[in-house]
Amino acid sequence: MSSGTVFGLLLAVVLISGCVPQQTTGPAQVEKKWQAHYQLGINHLTEGQTPQAVKELLAAQALSSGNADIEHALGLAYQRKGLYDQAADQYKKSLQLEPKLTEARNNLGTVYLGKGMHDDAIDQFQQCLKDPAYSTPEKAAYNLGVAYFNKKDLDKAIEHYEKAVLIKEDYTETLYNLAYCYQEKKNYGKAIEYYKRALSTDSTFKEAYYQMGLIYEDQQEHTKAIETLKKVTDIDPDHMAARYRTGVILVRAGNVERGLDELKSVAKADPDGSYGKDAQTEINLINKSELKDFRKKLVR
Repeated sequence: MSSGTVFGLLLAVVLISGCVPQQTTGPAQVEKKWQAHYQLGINHLTEGQTPQAVKELLAAQALSSGNADIEHALGLAYQRKGLYDQAADQYKKSLQLEPKLTEARNNLGTVYLGKGMHDDAIDQFQQCLKDPAYSTPEKAAYNLGVAYFNKKDLDKAIEHYEKAVLIKEDYTETLYNLAYCYQEKKNYGKAIEYYKRALSTDSTFKEAYYQMGLIYEDQQEHTKAIETLKKVTDIDPDHMAARYRTGVILVRAGNVERGLDELKSVAKADPDGSYGKDAQTEINLINKSELKDFRKKLVR
């Protein structure tokens, strides 16, 4: 039933109730009401209208206590509002009512992640992976990777990200995070491989290009670094980090004039930001260096 149809039904009930005698509400009518509120709540969640979702889901909950799906949906709504404790309570209620509602268990784990309770999160995600009926195990595997990365256990993070990729090959976020883990371990070959795989699933994923640019810079492959960072700024001209790194690399590669121009543009565009300030610092250092070289020539 579409949201427009539901609104029509609710409006009709209000109009009719003012014209005809009130009838006793039976179980079938109550079920229709809570289902209508529940569906409206889900629609609002999907559309990002969280306050309206909470209102409808609470109305559904009042009409149908002990419904695991309603409790789970309320948990999602509270989590989106940043109310982690309330969200966790709702997820726990839904699991008490329906222990096999593994999606609620996964979401409970993400709440624990948000609260920095990494070991509790890991326990929930591991339980998810033990459920053979869980339809999206790649989510739990991915979240395990996040939890272990936050615990600074790169090997465990890589293990679970790779498991997520085996389940779903085109999982862009997993491919990116896996690449980043390899980059942190300085295994640049693997990192580049997975960044490219991430870009094959989303060619506009600018952060993958950016990190690749940093790798090429670290390996002193200046031409590749500049070309790769240009892809970032082609997608997002206001990506100050990429513009700043481009300026620095150009200077280090010997193209001081172009590099200085790029750094000046960053300093002008982001005067109060960290990249604008760093760019100005680089400009000052370059100017001092050029002045020093000029003085040496005068002495000779």
